Amino acid sequence: MQALFHQLVFTAKTKRWLTLLEVLEEEEHVIAQTMIDQTGFGRRTIMADMRAVRAYFDETIQLVGNEKGYHFSFLDPKGYYEKKQALLDEEKLFLFVDQLAAGKQLDNRQWAAFFGVSSSSFQRMKGQLQALLTQQYGLQMVTKTNLLCGEEASIRQFLYDFYFMSPLYPTDLQEHLRHLHQEKTIVQEGPWQLDATLVNRWLKLIKLRIEQGYCLPDQGKHKNLQGTLVQALDQQVNVALPAPEKAALFLLALDERQFLNPLTQKAFIQVFSQTKEPYLLVRETEGLTYLLFETLLFLMEMFFKLPLLEEEVPESRKKDVLLAAFMNQFSAQKKHYSETIVLSYDLVGPSALKRWIKTEVEAAGKERGLHFVDASLVNRPGVLRHIKITNQILQMRPTGDIELPQFPTKEAIRCILSDYF
Repeated sequence: MQALFHQLVFTAKTKRWLTLLEVLEEEEHVIAQTMIDQTGFGRRTIMADMRAVRAYFDETIQLVGNEKGYHFSFLDPKGYYEKKQALLDEEKLFLFVDQLAAGKQLDNRQWAAFFGVSSSSFQRMKGQLQALLTQQYGLQMVTKTNLLCGEEASIRQFLYDFYFMSPLYPTDLQEHLRHLHQEKTIVQEGPWQLDATLVNRWLKLIKLRIEQGYCLPDQGKHKNLQGTLVQALDQQVNVALPAPEKAALFLLALDERQFLNPLTQKAFIQVFSQTKEPYLLVRETEGLTYLLFETLLFLMEMFFKLPLLEEEVPESRKKDVLLAAFMNQFSAQKKHYSETIVLSYDLVGPSALKRWIKTEVEAAGKERGLHFVDASLVNRPGVLRHIKITNQILQMRPTGDIELPQFPTKEAIRCILSDYF
C-alpha cells in the first residue's frame, strides 16, 4: 500500500525523492510536465532534486535530462536498491510502528529519548502517525502508553499493510521482516483454494496479537456459521487457534481467482450463505456473482470486518458501494483471465532456437492483445486456458496444440497464431 508507505516517511526531502523515483522507475522516459502533474512538485524543485538524486545514486543509475524531460535506467540494480533503502534508515516512524506492534509501552518523553530526538520532534512524528491511523483505520493511540487502540480487526489490518504491503523498509527492520515473510504452515489441498502466503502472513499477526492478549470477538449469534468456517479451515490448515480466529483466517486467505468458476461460486454460496441456497440450478448463473460477493461481505462483516473504502461514503451505503467495487474488480479480473493463456512448450533444437521461438510467440501474442504465461510459473491454472506449442513433426497430435515448423520464421509464427486465435 503506497499511501501508507509515503505517510510513514517523515522527512520532506526523502518523501520527494521517493515520489520522483517511483515515476522514473515506472515511466523510464518522462517529460518534465508529466513529472509535475504526477508529483505535484514545482519545476525548480524537481530540477534541484534530480541533480541531487543523480549525485546520490551515482554509478548505480543512468539519469540524463534537463528541464524538458528525463531518461532513467539501471546500471547496478542491487546497488541502487541498497542506496534507496538507506534513505529510510533515519525514518523513525517505521521503527515506531514496529515497536508498537511488539507491544512496547513508553510515554512521550521516553519515546523521544528512545529515538534520540527532541520532545517537539517526537510530537510531530506522533501527530503524523495519529493522523494516518485515524483517517485510514479509525484507530487511536492511548495517551499515556501510546499503545494502539480501536477495533482489533482494524489494528490487524494496519499491521498487515505495514509489514506486507510497503515496497521498502529501513535496514534495521530487515531481519524481523525476513522472519515474518518465512512460510512455515503447510496448506493442504481441499475443496477451497487458500493462498499459502496469505495464510502464513495473517497467521503470524494472529499469533502476535494473541500472545499480547488480544483476540477477535466470538460471534455467538452466528455459532453454526462460525463452525462451518472453522471446519473448512481445519480441512486444509492444521493450526491451534480459537474458533473466531480460525473463521477469520479462512476468509482472509481465500484465493478469489477460484470464483471465476461459476460452479465454485455456487458451491460457496450453498455452504456459507446465511440464508442457505440449496436449490441453485447448475445452469443458473444470472445474479450468481452478486450473490457470491453479498455472501462474502456478510461473512467478512461478521467474522473480521468490511474492507476499507478509499472514498468516504455514508455508512448506510457502504455495503452497496463495496458490492459495486467487488463486481467491477471481478469483471476486470474475468476479462484479464479471458485474455490470459498458459503456454507449455514441446520444442526441439538448440537452446538458442527454443529461446527465440518463445520470445517470438510472446511478441505475437502481445500484438493480438493476449497475455501468455509460461506453464512452469503457474501452480494451479484453474480456469485459465492451456495450450501446448511444438515444433516437432508428429503423426498424432492432440487437438488444440499449436504446431510450428521446425525452424519457423517470425512471419510464420505470427500467421499461425493469427489463424489459431
